[in-house]
Order: sequence, then C-alpha cells, then structure tokens
Amino acid sequence: MTVTVADHPKRDLEPAEINLTSIERKRYCFGAQGPSLIRAITLAGAIGFFLFGYDQGVLGGLNASENFLNQFNNPSSALLGTINAIYEIGCFCGAISVFCIGETLGRKKCMYVGAVLMFIGAALQSSSYGVPQMIVGRIICGWGNGFNTATTPLWVSELTPAKSRGRHVALEGNLIAFGIVVAYYYNIGLSYITGPAQWRAPIASQGVIIIAQILVVLVLPESPRWLTKHGKHEEAIDILGQLKGKNILTTDFAVLRQKKAIDDALALEQADGKWHIMEIFKNGPLKIRRRFLLAIGLQAMQQLSGINVLVYYAPHTLTTDVGLDYETSLQVGAGLADTYWVFSFIPMFFLDRMGRRWPLIWGAAACGICFLLAGVLQKDITPIRAKVSLIWFFAYEAIFAVGWLPIPWLYAPEIMPLRHRTQCAALATASDWIFNYMIVQITPVAISNIRWKTYMIFFVLNIAFAILVWLVYPETSGRTLEEIDALYLGDNDRLFVIDRKGKILPGFGSRMSRPDNVDPMLDDGQSSSLSNSSPDEEKATARHREVSL
Repeated sequence: MTVTVADHPKRDLEPAEINLTSIERKRYCFGAQGPSLIRAITLAGAIGFFLFGYDQGVLGGLNASENFLNQFNNPSSALLGTINAIYEIGCFCGAISVFCIGETLGRKKCMYVGAVLMFIGAALQSSSYGVPQMIVGRIICGWGNGFNTATTPLWVSELTPAKSRGRHVALEGNLIAFGIVVAYYYNIGLSYITGPAQWRAPIASQGVIIIAQILVVLVLPESPRWLTKHGKHEEAIDILGQLKGKNILTTDFAVLRQKKAIDDALALEQADGKWHIMEIFKNGPLKIRRRFLLAIGLQAMQQLSGINVLVYYAPHTLTTDVGLDYETSLQVGAGLADTYWVFSFIPMFFLDRMGRRWPLIWGAAACGICFLLAGVLQKDITPIRAKVSLIWFFAYEAIFAVGWLPIPWLYAPEIMPLRHRTQCAALATASDWIFNYMIVQITPVAISNIRWKTYMIFFVLNIAFAILVWLVYPETSGRTLEEIDALYLGDNDRLFVIDRKGKILPGFGSRMSRPDNVDPMLDDGQSSSLSNSSPDEEKATARHREVSL
C-alpha cells in the first residue's frame, strides 16, 4: 500500500511516497509495544526528574552541615545563597540552549547532552575544595539539567495519549519529590559519619542516576511529531504503530489517521515558512504570543509560589529560626519531603479527571493561606509557636504537590502547536529557572533580615496567582495536542476564559467528559468527533483530522 505525504506549498517537508508495507520495523525497549512501551517512556522521563529532585534535595540537606560549611570557610548567607542559586543560572542557560538548538538536535539528543553535562558537573562538585570549583560544578550540572527539564516533558507528552497525558507527566513530578526524599535520607545516614565523605558521597552519587537515564533513553523511540517535522515519515509511522499496540501494522487506519493529523497540523502551522524568533511576539490567528506568555507565566508562578524556600532551605531555616539542631532539622526536612512525595501520588491517578485549572486555582489560594498562618505564628516566635508553624509548612508541601508540582511542566507542551513547541518548552523552563534562581538567592538574606515577613510576600503572590489562573488560563485536559489550536479560534478569540458569573466558557473547558475521549494512537481512530464542541472548534479540528488515503 502506497500513500503520498501531502505537501503544503510553503512547507519544509518534501513530497514523498511511502510504501507502508515495506517500512522497516525497529525494535524498542527489548520488543515492548503499546502500553508497555508507553510505560517505559514514562519511566525514562521519570528518571530524569528523579535526578532533578535529588540534586535539589541533596544540597538542601547539606546547607546546615558543619563539615560542608567548614570546607568552604563558613560562607555568609549571601554566599551560601549564591552557591545554591548559581545552579539555577546553569539550568537557565541549558533551557536557552534548547531554545536555540533543541529543534535541530531532537528530543533524545538533547537529553544525552544534558546527561553528559550533569555528569561532568557532579564530578566537579564532589571533588571541590573551594568555592570557585563548587560554583563552576554547579553551573555545568545546572546547564545539563536545563537541557533535561526543557526536553523531557516535551518528549513524554508527544509520545503519550491525550486521555492519560496528565498522569504520565504527573509521574515525573512524583519522581522530583521522591528524589528529594532519597537525598534527605541519604544525608541523614551520612550525618552519623565525619569527614568530607559526609557531603561528597551524596553529590557524587548523581553519576549512578545519570548513567541509568542514558541507558534507558537509548532503547526508546524519538518523538514521531519531531520526526515528521524533519521529514522522517517512515520512522514516525513505525513508532505510532508501536505506541498503538502490539503487532499493529503500519497500514492500520488509526495509525494513519494520527499521522495525517500531525501532517495537517504541520501544514497549517508552517504556512508562513520557516520558524523565526519574531513569531514569539506576534499573535496571529492562533494567538501564539498569548500562548507563550501563558506557558512562561505559569512556570514563573511555580517558583514565585515559594516552594524552594522549603526545598532548599528547610534545614537551614529550622536551625537558624526555629532553633533545632542539625540532625533534628534534617529529620524534619525529610518529613517535609515525605509529605511532598506522598501527596504527589494524587495527580498521578486523578490529574486528568481534575483538569488543569482547579488544582492550580485552589492550590495557589491554599498555599497562600499556609504561608500566612506560618508567618503569623513566627511573628513573635516562641518554641511552641515555632513548632506549630511547622504544621503549615507540611500543609503547604502537601497542597503544592497535588497541582503546582506537575501541571506547569505539562502545560507548556500542551498549549503550543508543534511549530513552536520546542521553543515554548525551552522558554517556559528558562522562566522557571531564572525565577528559581531569584528565590534561592534571596531567601537566606530575606530570612536573616525580615524573618516572618518573608512568608507574607509569598502569601500575597499565591493569592494573586489564583486569581490570574482563574481569569486567563484555559483548560487543556482531554484534548489531543493537535486539537489545542481550536481553543483560540472563532468565539474563543478572547483574553478572559470566564463569563460574567465567573464560570469557564464552554469553549475553554475540559474535554475529558466526552464519551469518545480516546486517543487515535491507542484506539480505533474515532476521537475526531468533538462532542459538546463549538462549531468553530469542529471546523478547526476537521482541518487537522481529514484523512485522505
């Protein structure tokens, strides 16, 4: 059976004929196909984010270590903040690197580059004898992590079905939290020994995780959407078939339907020729500028909500403000990490049902209240009030893990069309890291100078974020990546997504409740029908879904 890959006059793809019956079938992950292959892809993404969480938690637990501080001549609060925060500058540079070269390299090669850089950075940090070497190691390690965090959610979202995309990316958030837990307990175990191994061993252990990530990614497929964009149609069709199920032929109707949807989306998105950086600043009919701002803004809000006040500085704050000793502060910090991890299981099972908006709206409001109550209790601090305030730190970690941990990483790949997806994911991740840097840099100084008022700042910010998400962020759950464009056409061409009564407008709502909400990669290709959709959405989606064989 031979089909012609439809070509747009201004499209980068060259016309090509594909003999579907002669496509070479590659073997991925020791022959895994269908759900088992998708689970392996999710695992690979999760390892990368476990590494991210471990790296955050490991230095957070060492910030109050006497041996670590003595090695670096007991740095001031400002210098300690710099040692911690300079990692985020490296991550920012990594994300910008993906913005510049990520589309050329592809998803998997970006992850390879990130892993190699992180390995070099971990080696430099664990062998440090002075602040300059530690800072250089932190920057290089962060540079690699920037590659990983800008690419991994994008890779996973492009290889997983719409109806469970939230669950698969939520697992990555769960592994961030688990990485922090492992790091804290590793630090607790090593706190009972003396000497430099107390802090060098936890940092060096990142190398084991990095090698594991590379080995898993090596046996998994590239994104079929990226392959299609770069003219590798046969490989893309092969991968779509293997994602659909075991022994699915490349001539399967659902596979070809999904491939045609990707082709049509690319034709529409590339109508104006090659991508140019100025497109970021232009709205156009698909509201590209607005969508960039939504993705970048959500990642910035994730950091400005104050999570890294606790992740990086819980032991430091507990020893300086609450008066706990180092071992006890590590144990309480581990308890906070445990809470973070346990509650991150909730979005793994319920995020696709909950949607994206409400976990963010209610989560930000509740996180703000937690900081308010913790700050009030620490205003005129006593031992009892200090310990009671810890309850609200635990509550904050639990609430944040449900919505604000996974959703910002998922939203950027979801909200953008394929033409802009790599650049948007990179810029959104860069936004996350630059604001992460700001928070990690100023927190020890703020805690030292304005104490409890630091928490009041985060209270105000969180309430503002809840209102902003409620006003302008559309719901993306239940839509395929090719259907998202319909959010911004026809009657949906508006800034605010709610009506005068404060309810979300139908065109911006979830599509999880439609009876045919299945993904064409995993079912019989009937997901093109958009029940409860507006006429404009149906027209937009029809342009992506029309099949011509």
